[in-house]
Amino acid sequence: MTETVELRNKPELKIILNENEFEIVDASEPKNSGIYSFRELKNAKLNAERTNWLISTLSIIVDLFAGSAVGGKFKKKANLNLEMVNQNLKIWLTDVDFEKAKKVTVFINNKKTYTQQSV
Repeated sequence: MTETVELRNKPELKIILNENEFEIVDASEPKNSGIYSFRELKNAKLNAERTNWLISTLSIIVDLFAGSAVGGKFKKKANLNLEMVNQNLKIWLTDVDFEKAKKVTVFINNKKTYTQQSV
């Protein structure tokens, strides 16, 4: 069983799910690209985009005293963190279908659990 999930066209970001491994093709961060075994995966965590209220508030306060108009909302970008045995990958999810990213994360975590139980 092989399933390809295309999260973004330009720059290309897709995840190819195989029986015992998954492949990441990430044109924006080529160092993330590669083939990874489910056995080496410790955890996959999906982080949605969210506002960093502390930095946003501090920038507004500084703007009030400095008289500049630079302040605004500072956001932490959505990402997929893959914690592997030997490395950690952070895949930035800019302009992706977030629902597909959720499904891929659930699939990878389920497959990881299944693979580790069958050892």
